[in-house]
Amino acid sequence: MFLSLQMRRRKNVKRRRVEVPTTTNVEKGSERAQEPQAQVQSSPNLGKGIEQEPVQEPQAQVQSSPNLRKGIEQEPVQEPQAQSCIGGDRPVNFLPTEKVFMVESLLKSSNFREKRRYRVSLDEIQRRIGPPEFLSLNGLVSYLRTAKSNKDSLKGELEAAGIIPPPVTRLTSMCSKLTEDEADDLAVDLGKLASRHIDFQSAAETQQSSQDKATDLLKAKSVQEFLGQTKNVLAPFMSRYNTVTHGLGPKTFEVSVQILEAYLRQVIRQLTEES
Repeated sequence: MFLSLQMRRRKNVKRRRVEVPTTTNVEKGSERAQEPQAQVQSSPNLGKGIEQEPVQEPQAQVQSSPNLRKGIEQEPVQEPQAQSCIGGDRPVNFLPTEKVFMVESLLKSSNFREKRRYRVSLDEIQRRIGPPEFLSLNGLVSYLRTAKSNKDSLKGELEAAGIIPPPVTRLTSMCSKLTEDEADDLAVDLGKLASRHIDFQSAAETQQSSQDKATDLLKAKSVQEFLGQTKNVLAPFMSRYNTVTHGLGPKTFEVSVQILEAYLRQVIRQLTEES
């Protein structure tokens, strides 16, 4: 009996020893089983991160937008450069291949030594060989300051451009060798000299007037009005005069009218103050 009781106690002890590790393994197994749950809990965060990636897509605009904006800002600056002309004084539609002759001025510059150089275009030559001058080839040689030995080469260049001078010049004057640009500069200088060196105020003060200031004022205004009308009436009839003088005639006429207008303005101002 005693032996049987001991055997049973030993078996119970073994059973307890066996159950203890099983319980710990179960607990450890439960802990390990909980670890994937922690990963499952973190997977929604990763899913949220993936879902948030499309929200970050506008950041790609930061890379391209500065370059695009710089390009747009530079386009208006580049456009005027394409329209700029060579030398700064040619029109936009000027063809660089067009034949242009460089001609020395008849008058020297202010230091009495150097001469200016002016462009003579094919259009200007066409005006010279047309009415009323009809410059011949010899006349163009003189007009373009070309040596007589180069007359044949000049003839070839003009014929290549479709310009055939008449055989004989019909009209010559002191303006025949004056280029249009030089005539324009000459008229401008005359106007400047007149405005600087004519004392219009002193001239108006020496004007003799009657005791009736109001009548004198009306007369001065009438002359001023008549002068303006005369200028407008003559303007359409000066085309031939403009051609034969190479532009100098009408421009000097305008300078003369401006001198009279400046004098009349001073007279009217003085009479207005006195009346």
